[in-house]
Amino acid sequence: MSKFLGRIFGYKAFKITMPILDLLLIHGAYILSFYILKDSLDNFWINYQSYWAILPYIIISFILLEHIFELDKPKDFSFFGNAYTVILTIGSLLFITMAISFFFREFAFPRSILLLSSSIQILAITLLHLIANRSYFKVNKGKSVLVIGYEKSAQALAYKLLESRGMWSHIKHVCAPDYPKMYELIDDSDITFLTEDVNEIDKQSILFYCVERDYTVLYQPKNSEILQFNANFLQIDDSPVLDVRELGLSPGSETIKRIVDVVLASIAFVVFIIPIVIIYLILKIGGGSAFYVQERVTRDNKVFKIYKFRTMVKNAEAMSGPVLATEVDKRITKIGRILRATRLDEIPQVYNILIGDMSIVGPRPERPFFVEQFNKEMPEYNLRHRVKAGLTGLAQVQGKYNTSVKDKLKYDLLYINGYTLALDLKLVMQTLNILLRMSSTEGVKEVSELEKEIENLTRR
Repeated sequence: MSKFLGRIFGYKAFKITMPILDLLLIHGAYILSFYILKDSLDNFWINYQSYWAILPYIIISFILLEHIFELDKPKDFSFFGNAYTVILTIGSLLFITMAISFFFREFAFPRSILLLSSSIQILAITLLHLIANRSYFKVNKGKSVLVIGYEKSAQALAYKLLESRGMWSHIKHVCAPDYPKMYELIDDSDITFLTEDVNEIDKQSILFYCVERDYTVLYQPKNSEILQFNANFLQIDDSPVLDVRELGLSPGSETIKRIVDVVLASIAFVVFIIPIVIIYLILKIGGGSAFYVQERVTRDNKVFKIYKFRTMVKNAEAMSGPVLATEVDKRITKIGRILRATRLDEIPQVYNILIGDMSIVGPRPERPFFVEQFNKEMPEYNLRHRVKAGLTGLAQVQGKYNTSVKDKLKYDLLYINGYTLALDLKLVMQTLNILLRMSSTEGVKEVSELEKEIENLTRR
């Protein structure tokens, strides 16, 4: 029964089923809106025909938006978490639909229908996803997990899984690759996770063991493996080889990326000019400088001056020296916490983008002090400087503010290695989805409340 339910509520089934159900609700909301407003429309049939004329474009637009905002993926959100994502998606669809109706001269498509249908869509799709997400996690959350890795890294991964409270949070065992009864633990678990520090021989042995038995196995990739993701398959005589491509953007891609940066940054400046003035005045009235200027590193290790709204007390690092922000950082002011939570402190970086120091999307720039330190710890860290630093990036969308430098580097390498203009636009849209999520703006975690639980699960 559990396997049957697992297939019905499985990840692939969710990704296929939800877009179809959402599209049915989108269409149903329009039909219902026409029915409700039928008597108030002077040219009902003309209005109705206008809707059918642009329906194919609405469908295509929604499918793209659903993918961008990841509505087609199971998320363990609350009602308001689901509603927030749906509002962004439907709001974007409303804007696009109005633009499409104007572009194709379908002026007979009433704005009253658009507004009423959007309201119905938000309510219906939010309820659908709340039910679907809870059903998915109710069926899949009970799967037992085994984490294999050496003590420090294994416990760190176990902590993340437990903290996620998602389908992988039911950890049953934690052990090292040399644990004598490791394969018995694999047999006793539904899912096996391997940490990055598992050596190649052990990893291959475990992978083959799991694949032969149709066990689910996941592993943390090494940076060298990430560089191989887009490698081209070649054949030399009768031997298969991989051609690992050069890391970075082509001259053509850089030119297009720069044009998009200037256009989007110019639009952002116009849109945010009033908030910029208001925030500037609030910070000046509070005393001290409104802006915070600091040296950062961008492409080719070029050092530039980044501009932010000040969120910390004056001379915050005068006594402590350069340090990373912590989860509970007393240096952050009250207004600073609001600015950080909403990412409004980053707005002045539009200037950095316009003058060419940064891009809209790219690895977040770090201070020279930490770049030098990270380069010593991880020689491959310097690879992230193959492209310009960005206002947002894959690490910011998929990770958190407190995500480790090591994991952020993996995201940065994934971004550079898989760069496309479509990916940039997707990340810009997804950034909107995390602006108000507090978990994305926390500092570096200091103390784990789950350490004792993980310790009890560790097999030695």
